[in-house]
Amino acid sequence: MTKKLLSRVAVIASVGLIAGGLAACSGGGSGDGGGSSNGGPTKGGTITMLDVTGQWEATDPAGVYLGEEIAELRRLVFRGLTALPVTSDKNAKPVADLATDTGTTKDNGKTWSFTLKDGVKWQDGKDITCADLQYGLSRSYDASLVATGSGVGTTYFGAGGYNLIDPSDPSYDIESNYTGPLTGSAEAQAHFDKAASCSGKTITYHFQNAWADFPYAAAALFTTDPYEKSFEKGTANQWRINSDGPYQLKEAAYDTQVGGTFVRNKNYDPKTDSTKVRAAYPDTVKFEMVADPETATERLIADSGADQTAYYPGNVPSTKYSEAASVDPSRVKTSTSPYTRFLEINSLTLTDPNTRNALIAATDRDAVLKTYGGSKYGTPTSSMVSSAVPGFKETSVSKIKSSGDVAKAKELLAKTSNPTPKITLAYSDTPVNGNVAAVLQQSWQKAGFQVTLQAISLDAKPGYYTQVSAKNKPIDVFFAGWAADWPSMFAVVPPIVKSNPKDAQNGQGFNYGFYSNSKVDDLIKQANNTTDTSKQQSLLAQADDTAVSDGAYVPLLNQNNYFVYGSKIGGFLPDVASSYYPDLGGMYVKK
Repeated sequence: MTKKLLSRVAVIASVGLIAGGLAACSGGGSGDGGGSSNGGPTKGGTITMLDVTGQWEATDPAGVYLGEEIAELRRLVFRGLTALPVTSDKNAKPVADLATDTGTTKDNGKTWSFTLKDGVKWQDGKDITCADLQYGLSRSYDASLVATGSGVGTTYFGAGGYNLIDPSDPSYDIESNYTGPLTGSAEAQAHFDKAASCSGKTITYHFQNAWADFPYAAAALFTTDPYEKSFEKGTANQWRINSDGPYQLKEAAYDTQVGGTFVRNKNYDPKTDSTKVRAAYPDTVKFEMVADPETATERLIADSGADQTAYYPGNVPSTKYSEAASVDPSRVKTSTSPYTRFLEINSLTLTDPNTRNALIAATDRDAVLKTYGGSKYGTPTSSMVSSAVPGFKETSVSKIKSSGDVAKAKELLAKTSNPTPKITLAYSDTPVNGNVAAVLQQSWQKAGFQVTLQAISLDAKPGYYTQVSAKNKPIDVFFAGWAADWPSMFAVVPPIVKSNPKDAQNGQGFNYGFYSNSKVDDLIKQANNTTDTSKQQSLLAQADDTAVSDGAYVPLLNQNNYFVYGSKIGGFLPDVASSYYPDLGGMYVKK
């Protein structure tokens, strides 16, 4: 997700994470209900997306992680086999995008086939082929390409997920042996080519475990998107974009400090697409990087000049709640959110479960919520899974007061070899995050922890998530968050608490704390091996509870959304497909 949630999901929140995200919108936009002077959306104009410098990690689809990136780029430049339509319907279903339909399966989800439409092309005018689909997936197995996104896609394609297999040799471990098209051995490549096999314009994916909602995943993630081999330049493509959507990047590469300008792609044929997915109303879409969320919000509240056709995909920071209260309600959108805020714990440095559980017990979630902004921001939670996800259940942490239990924390620390442990808490350096970090420091020190705060600059190189995803890092606890890459616990639990591969130098999915528990892994595998939805949900809820009871992470909050946008923006709609980020698919400039 990251994404994400989703994903990526994603995450993927105001500190910049959200993994992996979903993307969807309804043709013409159904957001604010405002139309142009003639009563409906029209083509033309420029929409500006304001975002914070240093939050993004890549525009290469293999490395894209943040949910806001997935939501935006899916509508502009990266088409998938399937997509979710622009709609306020929380139960939106995938529709065909590059493929002729939403996929066919003859064995209840163990194999999925998709056939490309005629006339779909890259920005250079070349046809998109089945080989491009195959190549696109293969790149997600290259650690150098996914390092910034940390392999969200292959979390689901690997042995702990649905497990992509060569049907002629199912025992061959593609996840462990295949390193992608640039460095993979001829043997591993041959196995991969059979696992994601091409026949004319049709690609077929073979899985060990049934993946009943694979069309949703194809819509939500970039993992199965095509990639043109002739465009390949390895890691040099981290900020380059090769479009097959209605827009293309005007510049040679995306500028992480400035942003980028997207103009119409002359080789995109709208007849191969749907206005329910990409209405593509504006002539130009600009991404402009700003210093912080406060700056973006101040500009939107002022609603001056070009900012009248601008929006910010992040929430109004709590420091701006009083100012935002004066904004015309027609420029404000609030909604439920699939995102949760939590803290990942580095299980390689904090090895004692009692120490980890002491952190959970000592955490004052009420104070954290108050610092983030109170009820406008969210509610305390006991899980990393949003209450909006089907199958959600409270975990054992719900038995701990949301204000914390310092006595219980001290009791747990007394069982360890070091009852006053020194720990380092890392966070992305925004004013709100700094205040929250101070609140956590205070509550933990009451229990006996000695806490050092480490603020990671928004323009740090490497970025925040690249730093915290590393296996070897001088960090014990760090800010995190997530949203399901599609509405399923499979898009939350495995990415965060499934054990990483033994040789992983960066956390896979979103397991940046390198948590590992064979009981959790077994519950995830059991869930994979059943097609009964209720059993899947029950097993994954057990996996979540087992993990948090072992101190895998510190649950904090289930977020709400609170957006402000320019007065000349029409069709503003945070929806399930975009992980409740504003969906560009139906957005337009009011005349």
